[in-house]
Amino acid sequence: MFNTNDPAVWELFAEGRTKGIFQLESQLGRTWSKRVQPRNLEELSALIAIIRPGTLKAIVDGKSMTQHYVDRKHGREPVTYIHESLRPILEKTYGVLVYQEQSMLIAKVLAGFNLKEADELRKAIGKKKADQMAKVKVKFIEGCERMGIVSAAVAAEIFGWIEKSARYAFNKSHSISYAKNAFNCAYRKAHSVNEFFLGCLYFAHEKQEPQLEVQQLISEAKLFDIDVRVPNLNFYSKKFEWHDNHIYFGIKDTKSLAGVTGDRVIDALQELQTRLGYPCSLLGWMGVLIYISPIINATAFKSLASIGFFTTETTGISRNRAIYEYLIFKNLTKTELEWVIENYPKYQWKTLKDCFVSLAPTKKKGGGTHSEARSQIIKDEIHFIDNPPYDMEDDPTWIIDQEVKFLGCPVSLSRVDAVDTSAANTSCKDILNGKTGENICVVANISRIGSYKTKKGKSAGELMAFLTIEDESCSIDNAVVFPETKKEFDHLLYEGANLLFCGEVTKKDNSFVIKKIHEI
Repeated sequence: MFNTNDPAVWELFAEGRTKGIFQLESQLGRTWSKRVQPRNLEELSALIAIIRPGTLKAIVDGKSMTQHYVDRKHGREPVTYIHESLRPILEKTYGVLVYQEQSMLIAKVLAGFNLKEADELRKAIGKKKADQMAKVKVKFIEGCERMGIVSAAVAAEIFGWIEKSARYAFNKSHSISYAKNAFNCAYRKAHSVNEFFLGCLYFAHEKQEPQLEVQQLISEAKLFDIDVRVPNLNFYSKKFEWHDNHIYFGIKDTKSLAGVTGDRVIDALQELQTRLGYPCSLLGWMGVLIYISPIINATAFKSLASIGFFTTETTGISRNRAIYEYLIFKNLTKTELEWVIENYPKYQWKTLKDCFVSLAPTKKKGGGTHSEARSQIIKDEIHFIDNPPYDMEDDPTWIIDQEVKFLGCPVSLSRVDAVDTSAANTSCKDILNGKTGENICVVANISRIGSYKTKKGKSAGELMAFLTIEDESCSIDNAVVFPETKKEFDHLLYEGANLLFCGEVTKKDNSFVIKKIHEI
C-alpha cells in the first residue's frame, strides 16, 4: 500500500481522470469521481459503493441517495440524523446509510444485537428477503425498547429506513478493498504514467469492448502528454511497447494480424534483417517491395500499408501509393521476381517505374521478361504507374477510415483533422484543464450521445442530451445540451458528426454547456 496522503493521487480522482483505475474507469465512475472528489480511503470507498445501480436508483426527496451523499459532502444539503445516537455511526458518510455494516452497528448499539443477530440483519438486507426482514424487525424494535436509547416509534422509523437501504446498501469489507485497489492503480497512474498507459493498452484486448477501450485510453493519454503511434519500419514490436518517448501499437494489435499471421510477419522481418545485415528501416521503397513483399502474405502487407507501416522518410511513399504499387508488383511471375531480386544491387532502382523499365526488354538490351506478351504487360503497367486511376495522396478522411478499420480508432490523426478547425478558440484539453467562461467554441466530433428526460423546471419531461466529444487534443464527456438547444439543433446531433460547438463552461462543475451548434 502506498502513501494514502499523496495529493497527486487524490487530484486524479478530483479531476475525474480515472480511466484505467479499478472500479472507476467507466464514464459513470469518471463522472461521479469528479463530483464526489474523494480525499481519503473512506470517501473513496463510499464513492465506489454509491455508484452502484441500487444507490443511483434509490430516490428520496426527489434525488438519488448518490446525489444526497455528494450534496451533503460539499455542503449543499444539511447533514441530518433521525436520532442523535446515529451520528457516530453515520458521520463519515454524511448521514447517508451507505454500508450494510452500518445497519449492523445500528442494530448492535440501539437494539443490543449480538454479532450473530446483527449478521442475520445483514443477510436479510443483502438477500432482500421480506420474510427475513419482518422477523428481524420484531427483534429490532423489542431490542430498542429494552435498551431504552430510542422510543419504539423512532425504532420503527429507523428500521424502516434500514429496510429501504436493502435496495442499495453495499458491503463495506468489499468496498474498502476495492478502494485500496483503486488507490494503488491511481498511485501508479500519478507516478508511473508511461508504464500505466502502456500496461492498460497492452491488456485492452481482454476488455469487453477492446476497440472502445483503446480509443478511450489513447484519448486520456493525451491529457498526460503521451503520444500513441502506429508501428512502422523504424520501430515495430509484437504488442504495444514504449519506445523513444512514445507508445507504439504492436503489429499484433492490428486487425487481421492478431494471431499467427502477426507472429509470422515479425519473424519474417527479423529473419530478413539478419540476412541483409542492416535494419529494415534503411530500406527504400523498392527495397520494401523486393525484400519484404515476397515474405509476408497479401493481407498482412495491405493491412500494414494501410496504417502507414511502410510510409517513412526513407521510403517517401504514401499509404495509397504503397498499396497501389504493391498490387502491381505482386503480379510479377516467379522468374521476373527472381531477376529483380538478383539485379537490384546492380541497378539500385528508386522507383517501381525504373524497375519495370529495366525489366521490359528493348532492342538495345535484354530485360527480365522472356516473351513478347509479358513484355507488353510490363509496359502497360508502366503506363498505369504513371497514370493511376485515383489520387495517390493520402486524404485525412481515408487515413482515419483505414486506422479505424485496422486499429479500431484513429491514431495518426483525429476525426476533426478532416475538417476546417479555424473557427475554434478552445480545445477539449483546455476545458479539462480548467478553462471557463462564455463564448467557448470547440470543433469536435461526437463519439457518444446520451439522452436524459428532465424532471424539474419549465422543460420538465423534455429530453436533453449529454455528449462525448473529441478533437485532436482529447475527449470530454460532460458536454450538455439542454432541451431548447436540443430541439433547435437535433438534426445535427448524431454520432460521427464533426461540428462547431459554442457555449460556456461553468466554474461550478467545469461542464461545457452547448448553446449553439454549427455545421462545418
